Amino acid sequence: MKTNFRNHILWLYFLCAASTIFAQTDTVTLQLKSEIPFAILGLPQKVLQDKLGRPYCYVAAKEGGLRIFNIQNIAAPMLVKTIPIADFFEEEVMNIWQEDNYLYLALGNFFNTNDPRRPGLAIVDITAPEAAFTTDTWLWDTPVRGSAFVTVSGNYVYLGAMSNGLIILDVSNKNDISFVSQYTPDIHFPVQNPNSIQLPNVRGMAVRDDVVFLCYDAGGLRVINVSDKSNPVESGRYINLNALGKQQAYNNIVLHGDTAFLAVDFCGMEMLDISDTSSIKEISWWDPWDCQSATNTWLNSPGHANQLDYDTVRQRVFLSTGRSELNIVDVSNPTQPQQVGSYGSPADNYFTWGATLHGDRVYLAYISSFFPFFSLWAGVRIWEWDA
Repeated sequence: MKTNFRNHILWLYFLCAASTIFAQTDTVTLQLKSEIPFAILGLPQKVLQDKLGRPYCYVAAKEGGLRIFNIQNIAAPMLVKTIPIADFFEEEVMNIWQEDNYLYLALGNFFNTNDPRRPGLAIVDITAPEAAFTTDTWLWDTPVRGSAFVTVSGNYVYLGAMSNGLIILDVSNKNDISFVSQYTPDIHFPVQNPNSIQLPNVRGMAVRDDVVFLCYDAGGLRVINVSDKSNPVESGRYINLNALGKQQAYNNIVLHGDTAFLAVDFCGMEMLDISDTSSIKEISWWDPWDCQSATNTWLNSPGHANQLDYDTVRQRVFLSTGRSELNIVDVSNPTQPQQVGSYGSPADNYFTWGATLHGDRVYLAYISSFFPFFSLWAGVRIWEWDA
């Protein structure tokens, strides 16, 4: 009896020890380093830490313009430069991309359908970040829905212009942005003759060689061949057939080799095999909020995957998830993604919009709102993480 009892205790000890080992291996820990409240003006949309190793971060702050912070002391970021929207013909700063000593800003508020805005691009010289200045601004002729995303490849900028589709601009001369082409992919997918709610809007994108992967908030993922920049052509498309009962909002995309990671609003995250862009296939679907359930709608979902970033070394995806704030997913086994970390609660009235990784730092952009969701606080939180 004593031997059995002792063996039982040893077995329990082993289980506890094993659980501790696995927890240490699989759990991502987060440490809050600082937060930057936006008390009066500005709703941060996207944050970038300087890619040239300088102690600065850049914030696309919507009506607050572009804000540049010195983060030499990460515990106390200092605002050192603001470029107001007056420099951009009053169009708000919605997204940001850095390439060498230049920032590329997506302009035009896309939230308010009752206040049409002109999608556009501004280039900012950050050779000396605290003395940053605008080199040129380009705007679409007519007010529509603003722009949601910007990315750069070589001498070309690709602008996600919501209902105006994809806009390609030549930025070889930073002082003179020139229009190349505009392309609206077929709007009749996955719904024929979409109504105003079902009408696709470009939200995020990624570029590989001469292919643009275009995220639509109601029209799936589109593959656009841009080998001829003046004549883009749609060459592939994808929608999750298992979730056709819900309007899938593909908000953001990150590529790693032949794998695409997509933030799919209240449907979580999809991993896709894009090795053959004419026949994209699902690898796995991380669906934490039971997308297909009748009770889960856009208005009451506990989470909304808005933006995401990927750590290639530790194979973790970080998602800003709206009411759920931050979810971290281990994708080392791509067929079985597992949540290994999180921060926030759907009940705490904080809502994240942007998420960006820089080494062991995570930048989360929070927005305040009264409708359609209630959120108390706007600002930026900077975390350090350890896997």
